[in-house]
Amino acid sequence: MWTPPSSPSPSSILLLLSIAVGVAMIGLGIIWPLVPVYAMELGAGGLLVGLIIASFNVARVLLNPFSGRFSDRFGRKRFIVVGLLAYAGVGVCYVLPAQAETLILIRFLHGLASVLVVPIAMALTADVAPKEKLGLYMGTLNMAVMLGLGIGPVLGGTIRDHFGMNAAFYTMGALALFTCLLVMIWIPADARQDFSRERSPIVPFRKMLAHRTVFGIFMMRFFTASGQGTVYTFLPILALQLHLSSSQVGILLGANIFLIAFLQRSFGALADRINPKHLVIYGTLASGLTVLGMPFVEGFVMILALNILMGMANGAALPGGLVIIGRLGRSMGMASLMSLTDAAWSLGMIVSPILSGIILDTIGLSYTFVVGSLLIMAGCVLVMRFLKDYPPPNTP
Repeated sequence: MWTPPSSPSPSSILLLLSIAVGVAMIGLGIIWPLVPVYAMELGAGGLLVGLIIASFNVARVLLNPFSGRFSDRFGRKRFIVVGLLAYAGVGVCYVLPAQAETLILIRFLHGLASVLVVPIAMALTADVAPKEKLGLYMGTLNMAVMLGLGIGPVLGGTIRDHFGMNAAFYTMGALALFTCLLVMIWIPADARQDFSRERSPIVPFRKMLAHRTVFGIFMMRFFTASGQGTVYTFLPILALQLHLSSSQVGILLGANIFLIAFLQRSFGALADRINPKHLVIYGTLASGLTVLGMPFVEGFVMILALNILMGMANGAALPGGLVIIGRLGRSMGMASLMSLTDAAWSLGMIVSPILSGIILDTIGLSYTFVVGSLLIMAGCVLVMRFLKDYPPPNTP
């Protein structure tokens, strides 16, 4: 029986991580568009739906900084394994609630598990990436993440339509358990990674945020998440008003995420050659414009077209931000910095569903998308301001 080499190359680690994380994200994507609908089936209103969605990101904000810091000190693999095991357990918990309020606790536990998987895998990828290929490596892993999240909604909608809601939750748990076994067997322990660089210093979070570039990316991710969360949370409800099926909702979200996924490697490689701030700025601006149009179109085709455009915009913006953070992480603490900026995204995802839920209950669903667009635009303005003097990649 073939066994993995004791000292795998960086490209081998990238391939194995991409497969493992991609499969895990399929499981997460399966339930992603179903949770708001599931909550409403259990009797939740707009505000309660927002609280349920937000609880996932409350957990991420609370744990993210600590998981990154501990990973910088004690290694990567063990945290990823624990997170995937927790994913599997949470998948079973989703079928238990008799009332919608219980989903707040389950989503909180799900959020705790999630901070141990993708952010730590991103940090490991940045650790092993050759300096001149950082964007390519980060884009490749993010492509796997987004492919998983893109396949998941399509699969989840189909499973729900044919086998029921509970089957979708069980599928998520099974995929997480399978992925955990892949990581345990194929990803080497940190002590065996003899290609690792000298451990970078770990800068306090206060000093990280005092850095102009870090603060700009942090604020951009917060405002962008606050706006884009409207789409990811309430697009399924908008689709129900347009009499679309669960499968069509899955296709809408899947198309958005697939476009992000397929553009990650090409824009990641481009970010290695040009100043990545331009990808962040123009991609964020375009994303905000597409969200603004969503409540003003009708029919599956038009909603699908806007989701495709939004996916293209985010496909350009994400690799640029990852490259900027990856370069700074080598002197600040890779997982710590990535976890900090990931916490900014999670914080925005707390604000988004609660704010959007209040807007939905008071003045209507369409206005949630308008406000979401304005928040994304605010993120674009902030990143333009704070990254104004960010040097091109060939500048020391």
